[in-house]
Amino acid sequence: MAWSWIDRYAALGGLALTLAALCGLVLVRPPQTGARPPLRARRAPALVGAAAALALASMAAAMAGHGGPVPWLALDGWADTWMRQHLTSAWRGPLVAFTQLGHVGVLLALGAAVLLALLWRRDWLHAGMWLVGTAGTGLWTRALKHAVARPRPEHGWVAESGHSFPSGHSAGTLALYALLAWLVLPQLRRAWRLPVALAAICVALAVGASRVLLRVHFASDVLAGWLLALAWLACVIVAVQWAQRRRGP
Repeated sequence: MAWSWIDRYAALGGLALTLAALCGLVLVRPPQTGARPPLRARRAPALVGAAAALALASMAAAMAGHGGPVPWLALDGWADTWMRQHLTSAWRGPLVAFTQLGHVGVLLALGAAVLLALLWRRDWLHAGMWLVGTAGTGLWTRALKHAVARPRPEHGWVAESGHSFPSGHSAGTLALYALLAWLVLPQLRRAWRLPVALAAICVALAVGASRVLLRVHFASDVLAGWLLALAWLACVIVAVQWAQRRRGP
């Protein structure tokens, strides 16, 4: 009952969160953070977000039956064939354990811990970024699930309810671990930055892959979850970069 209510009003919640975030950026004047980053660095998130949003929109339209042929089904077919040929039941236990890294309870607990840490440091801008980035990803995921209403695979090893497209585990994991890396990397020594970034990417990719291997999602669902997270995080990062460049009165 709770999830159905959330699904019904997720789009309104996402819009309200977006409006609140924009109002906060306009009303709050963050301190200057030094020299502006290079133009290329400022454009990169916008370009990545635009590309991800366009790809996601084309997938959603096709899945909903408004986009003609569905080329993404070829990806689903290839993944299903590979799993039937190579995957055995011995993998189920490890996969079920690993996929918990993307479970909503784990993501909520870690997200709350990071938010409290940012609030304790009085880092209001990044606390707002964290809340909008993680919560917004969840809301837009639920809204898209409700809009597309794609059934889950029928041959899953693990029984899960709800719609399949996009994968909430994939979107939530990428959003949380990517944002966490984005916040932590500037605080680390240069030698540690690449390993930490790669670790965050690998966790997000592995959790998404586990959803396909457990057959609770199609491969295209996972891809859509990653695209959604990238598009939303790009919007959030661009907004924060704009706020950081604003000058006080």
